[in-house]
Amino acid sequence: IYVNARTNPRFDMRDKDGIIFDPIAPRAGERLIAKCTLVGLTDNDKRSVSWELHRFNDQKKFFLATDDQVFQFSQPTRRLYAEHAIDSSDWYLIFDPLDREDYGDLTCMLADTGYNNSIYLRRRLIVYSEPFVVQSSTKDIEVNEGDNILLKCFAQGLPPPQIQWMKADASPLPDGNIRAIGAVELPINDIRKQDRGIYKCLAINLVGYGDIWTLKVNVKFPPYIRCPYPMVGQAINFLVDIYVECYVHGYPAPRISWYKNDYGGQISDTMSVDVLRPIWNSYKYKIEATIPEPNICTDCILSRLTVINVLASDLGSYVINATTNDKPYRTALASVFVFETPECQQFITHRNNIGCKRLRFTTNRASLTICQSILLLFVILTVDLI
Repeated sequence: IYVNARTNPRFDMRDKDGIIFDPIAPRAGERLIAKCTLVGLTDNDKRSVSWELHRFNDQKKFFLATDDQVFQFSQPTRRLYAEHAIDSSDWYLIFDPLDREDYGDLTCMLADTGYNNSIYLRRRLIVYSEPFVVQSSTKDIEVNEGDNILLKCFAQGLPPPQIQWMKADASPLPDGNIRAIGAVELPINDIRKQDRGIYKCLAINLVGYGDIWTLKVNVKFPPYIRCPYPMVGQAINFLVDIYVECYVHGYPAPRISWYKNDYGGQISDTMSVDVLRPIWNSYKYKIEATIPEPNICTDCILSRLTVINVLASDLGSYVINATTNDKPYRTALASVFVFETPECQQFITHRNNIGCKRLRFTTNRASLTICQSILLLFVILTVDLI
């Protein structure tokens, strides 16, 4: 008598989830073992079980494995394994490591001859992962003063990350708050030059340490000039210098030039610099530009003009001009007045200075030597004639 040894198996549902995960709450980067068990099999009844993953991020379905044969996720490095012993009713699928993209529905199904896919187990594969900010978030931008802008920060992770906005220097955001919590977008209306700087987007959830996205907001604004000391004094006819300095603000960085105001008129932003005498680096003048410390100013340049060996002709008004490089051209002017002091000021000297030594001393001594030589020559000639 022939007895059909095949049975009507079913998957073990003693665990409410059907497919057993180890660990129960897997994280991206960890090793995950998924287990399915068939019950109702006889010793002679051999069946095959296949695995399938319906991935949620791109809605793709992957036929992963059958028994101990793996068909996916082997490039560039294998990270999927399947195990099943012939005399066992357990089937294992091993992710090593688990990827955040594996989030989806995992199915194990009966796959033997006479395949009946109505016998299956399905479980949601939730992959907990630390957040990361995606590249579609706002990158460094450059805007004009007065524009309305919208900064965006998109992050992925499970649980869904919370977004926080702040400035890198901990200064208030344009709305006056130190932080903006829970908003993917940060609007800035009527942006001002004070709103420029480094903005940080922090994405956090309960997994890992979070992710930070930084971007720089540059605000174009016309130049303006601040001279800390609009009047500077120095004695004349000494071997000593004097310097004047001004802070030039503006973005993009403007062109800077210095002039001597020989005609004595009033300085205004509307005047033309053509009536002024331009100053260049020479034996008489030295022009320097440096970037000040951030606590003094940001996006500014310290411009210094040194007048070497101050004489009476060097007194008067010196004008600094800052002009934008892009159209429409914007110009800013400021002036510093150099006046005579009775005493020599040694707070600034040229590298070749020897201190506060009057030039007239040298001149008188030279004149005396010349006169003595002429007198001696006259006496010699007189004696010869006699």
